[in-house]
Amino acid sequence: MSELFIKQELLKTLPQLDAILLDVDGVILDVSESYRVAIMETTQWYAREILKLEDNTQLMDGSDIEGFKMAGGFNSDWDLTNAAVMLVLAKKVRTEASDMASVMAEGPTWEEFTSEIGRRGGGLAVAEILVLETLTSPQRREFALAFNPKLVVQIFQEMYGGLDACKKLYGFEPEYIRDEGLYKKEKVILDANLLGALSAKYKIGLLTGRTRNEARLAMEVVGLKIPDSQWVTEDDGVKKPDGRALVLLQEKVGFKFGIYVGDTMDDLNVVKNYRETKGAGRAKIVACTAMSGPSGDAHRRVFLEAGTEVAAPNVNSFLQYLKATS
Repeated sequence: MSELFIKQELLKTLPQLDAILLDVDGVILDVSESYRVAIMETTQWYAREILKLEDNTQLMDGSDIEGFKMAGGFNSDWDLTNAAVMLVLAKKVRTEASDMASVMAEGPTWEEFTSEIGRRGGGLAVAEILVLETLTSPQRREFALAFNPKLVVQIFQEMYGGLDACKKLYGFEPEYIRDEGLYKKEKVILDANLLGALSAKYKIGLLTGRTRNEARLAMEVVGLKIPDSQWVTEDDGVKKPDGRALVLLQEKVGFKFGIYVGDTMDDLNVVKNYRETKGAGRAKIVACTAMSGPSGDAHRRVFLEAGTEVAAPNVNSFLQYLKATS
């Protein structure tokens, strides 16, 4: 594991910091066995149950998901899953194959697909354009008939919430998935006591792609008491990497100099985009990228070259630095 890296020019101003702003997934909680598995298993389920493909290979793995995250525009795992389903469906339509292995033998690969999404700006809309570009008009009609994005999200939610928490989180009882929720496999990363000690000096805010109910569940698991008046979630209607999400968080928390701790390219980009927004004059915000996600240190250089001011092995290493220098 690498050491904490802080850009030289930030060291001079860091003592002026008055707010710590946190992402949840990959920062507060390890979600590699929950949300990430839900992405893979929802894609698998849709291919098997809706597209009627013989289940003879695993369609995705963690590195494929990481490709989407590095492409940007996929802070929402619902969007990511829909993009994945679209590619599988488009390949099925083109090949008329009856099994998953034959479908996945058709190009493009996940790596080629996500790389091109990244080159074109990232996100679900770009993924849809790329997919439709590969289809003829009759194939597009077949694609449209077989693609149900609302069902994709529903299956994802049923897998994540399970029999015990789906109703609490999303307002409905599971219809298709009758198992224990994947959320139970999440592991705590953040040292809540360490953050608690720092909260006497720093204001604490939360910016997450989770819904409010999902964020509340995370707070219960970790034992955090960040007031929900200091959260910006999916329910607030503005999503990362839109810089206005941090404008809204600044309005809620009321800080002058904050650092946002995330773990994906969208987390870094939301800080960069914030600086271009109309409300950015109210407060300075810098980025800390925690390398605690599934990719670990593999993309450290990429994040540094992309402009992150702090690269940390995990959120606790940066918080320990703040505590030691306070």
